[in-house]
Amino acid sequence: MPMAVLLKHLGKLTANKLLAAGSADVAAVCERIQDETALKKAKTHLFNILLASENYKRGHGKRSKLKWEPDRDIVQALDCAFKHAVFKILQKCCKRFLVAVDVSSSLSSVTQGSSISTVAVAAAICLVRNTTTEPDTQIVVFSEGSVLPCAVSSDMTFMQVAAQLIQTPGGSTDCALPITWASENDKTVDVFIIFTNNQTFESENPADTLKTYRQKSGVFSKLIVCGLIANSLSIADPEDRGMLDICGFDSQAVDVMRNFALDVI
Repeated sequence: MPMAVLLKHLGKLTANKLLAAGSADVAAVCERIQDETALKKAKTHLFNILLASENYKRGHGKRSKLKWEPDRDIVQALDCAFKHAVFKILQKCCKRFLVAVDVSSSLSSVTQGSSISTVAVAAAICLVRNTTTEPDTQIVVFSEGSVLPCAVSSDMTFMQVAAQLIQTPGGSTDCALPITWASENDKTVDVFIIFTNNQTFESENPADTLKTYRQKSGVFSKLIVCGLIANSLSIADPEDRGMLDICGFDSQAVDVMRNFALDVI
């Protein structure tokens, strides 16, 4: 069975009792999922591994009535496969990142372009940025006038990262907050990556705030705003080559963000 087909139908195979807990079949599937050579040969994108993982953990089909009890070994294998893909696929950017997650509204909404929750996407990207060879990465959450550092380590699971992200109480959205926080705390940032479910509702314009930060820091910092459930987004200044809006999230978004940070696009 091709790798893509296997990842897509893990839930169905479990529901139909073809993958019984503790069986040799489960062991074989787990071994294959974590086989770096097989993943590379199948050109499996790390986002597709994340998608398979979150869909499987959900325990039911998105459109069908199919239900299953997620197998613990398979869940762990998928998490390990994602981490392996992170280390093997992503290359060092040598940039100082600030990854900021807006927790002002529900993070359980489904991300545009996929079938997984916004918190899963945000958690995955935080994990990606923190566990690759980027030593100067800061992760924060923001909401209702406050910005809080978020402790994320390479040995944490998606669920643990997600739990860290949702501890901050909700409120109104102000996407300028992370940039203001960096300025007030003398943080040097090359690339701001902001994940939000909403347009910004505060009076301070994030694009203007970034320009002020650039003047103060002397760094031509870039801004990437990812509207995870947005069909349209207009936070970045379209006339500024150092700002980018992304609507939704799919397997190409990680590559776009990296290439933008490196001035490839």
